[in-house]
Amino acid sequence: MSYTVLARKYRPQKFSDVIGQDHVVRTLKNALEQKRIAHGYIFSGHRGIGKTTIARILAMALNCKSSDSPVSEPCGVCDSCREIRDGSVGAMDVIEIDAATNRGIEDVRGLIATATAEPARDRYRIFILDEAHQVTDAAFNALLKTLEEPPPWVVFMMATTQPEDIPQTIRSRCQHFSFHAVRFEEIVTHLGHICQMEKLTVDKEALALLAEAGDGSMRDALSILDQAISCSGDTLNADDVRGLIGNVSSELLERVMHAVHQNSGDEVLRIVDKLIVEGQSATHFARQLVRFLRNALVAKVAGVESPALQISSDEKQRVQAIAELFSEEDLTRFLQIMLRTFGDVSYKQEQRFHLELGLLKLVHAQRLLPLEQLLSSVRLGEATSATGGPGQLPARGGSHAGAAGTTSSNTSARPAAPRTPPPMATRPPGVPPMGGGSSPFGGKASPFEADKARKGREELSSAVEPMGEARSVNASITPISSSPMSASPFNASPNHVAPNHATPSHATPAMPLGKAEAGTVGFDNGSALAVAPQRAEQAASPLNAGAPLNVDSLREAVLDAMEKNGSQMLVNALEEAEWSVEGNLLSVKVTMSTAMVEISYTREQERAANQAATHVAGRTVKVKLVGGAAVAATPKARVPRKGGEGTFKAKAADEPLVKQMQEKFGAEIRMIVDRSQE
Repeated sequence: MSYTVLARKYRPQKFSDVIGQDHVVRTLKNALEQKRIAHGYIFSGHRGIGKTTIARILAMALNCKSSDSPVSEPCGVCDSCREIRDGSVGAMDVIEIDAATNRGIEDVRGLIATATAEPARDRYRIFILDEAHQVTDAAFNALLKTLEEPPPWVVFMMATTQPEDIPQTIRSRCQHFSFHAVRFEEIVTHLGHICQMEKLTVDKEALALLAEAGDGSMRDALSILDQAISCSGDTLNADDVRGLIGNVSSELLERVMHAVHQNSGDEVLRIVDKLIVEGQSATHFARQLVRFLRNALVAKVAGVESPALQISSDEKQRVQAIAELFSEEDLTRFLQIMLRTFGDVSYKQEQRFHLELGLLKLVHAQRLLPLEQLLSSVRLGEATSATGGPGQLPARGGSHAGAAGTTSSNTSARPAAPRTPPPMATRPPGVPPMGGGSSPFGGKASPFEADKARKGREELSSAVEPMGEARSVNASITPISSSPMSASPFNASPNHVAPNHATPSHATPAMPLGKAEAGTVGFDNGSALAVAPQRAEQAASPLNAGAPLNVDSLREAVLDAMEKNGSQMLVNALEEAEWSVEGNLLSVKVTMSTAMVEISYTREQERAANQAATHVAGRTVKVKLVGGAAVAATPKARVPRKGGEGTFKAKAADEPLVKQMQEKFGAEIRMIVDRSQE
């Protein structure tokens, strides 16, 4: 008699024998007891976790001869159960199809023809499609009608590892059961039971290695156990199993991480050299280190007793010891580096070089500091430095705040000396390693809150913009608060002037404030900020917000703006146009076509016209050109332009040199450039 592998020898034959799929077993048994049998099932999940096995058990339960109706547990001794269990070709009414081979539309047509015939012996004619995702789309489309309205004796069961490849039209017509990966403890327990049945001597660590190598698949773990028995006989130990599957010891992984913690790149390189000399696979070692770091990170975040750690108790102690050496951020960074290294080692040449580079990155990554922590150390150093030192401001109040009517002895403050940043070490003084130690901030606000407050003050200062024409005015700076804030961006300025409460008004220094007169607005950080008031020209404008707009004034302003931009053709069209005002809209109807208006009236010219009209009106006015106006039979006379002192063309015409050129050469003024605005 030929040998039967363990995966087939110990294949479950009843629902109660299935390991790790309680949710599926419970649902199917209840459906059988309630006679709620569907005509289509989809079993999906990881490899080797019982999809095809449960499909066969369900087929046995449906056709079991131990009862006149389907049973919740097959007997396993009747002809139907034996034929399905043995996979006999004579099982006439249970047809198991390899969909990876029979995947075309012709195969599905033969299946449909078989489904139309009644069962030869059993209650149901059952079709089991293994690897169902391999069936073509055309074949699935041909199966749609039969799957939606099958004969009452037909049941379809599809097993697949890729349910997303099955069309949604098929999935919507079936009951979908998603299988779970078998848990680590369940695999270890089942392997131990099988070893007892086979009369094998196996230690717990060897079983843990087999279960871990199975990676959630019971069939994979049994296959590796079968191989280990062939290698070592009736006694299995951890070293034999580890050598068989190509794993390195956990102690070696601990050595690597201890070398990383000690910043010893030399020790890391010696370990890699030893592995390569012994013939270990760089890819397999990188995969092991990735899993080890993942387990250490889970132990750090969720605790060593977390159900996410599917490892033995000895392995849990090792990862817990490594997790205590590093912070959560360090372990996260290490895992990211090793995942990238594993990809490089797996798919690129020179695997040893990529592995060495990745491990050296782990050594170097521990020396890095987050930018926030580095900036926090600098800000804390500034905040705790002595008063009056380099870059510090004198304290407010005290000798600076004299009585009313007195004059300070120092009316001009010296500019603060430029600050030199402290030298950056591997870890700045006063900053503990990440993930451990007490907070460096004490009772003060965290650096994130301080940075948020600083950004708020900077946004407030940047929101104040100077307006109006350029001029220099005198502005007195009045401090509002007497509480010093050494971390304030205003106090940190090297040009900051110390406030003087007793400075007389005639000694107030002049400050250039851009293009407008300015007042002062005090802030709670003790500094003053110059703010420009509203333009005097706009405040004194004769056209306020409530008065109607003067079309003639707006017309002159817009024409002047177009002349300054050199748009003479547009100026000529605007002089002959019809001007009207509707609210804040200045509508100009020109005889030009709409296409010519779009070409001539560009965005830049529109912006200049809107600005000119807004300036004259004292409120926002939009200038809109409407093309396609009807041309009058009798051309109307142009509205005369005001040629007084207000227009640039009139000013240019009054120049003696221009008059002389007109008299001698008959020149005419076509373009005017205003140099005063440059």
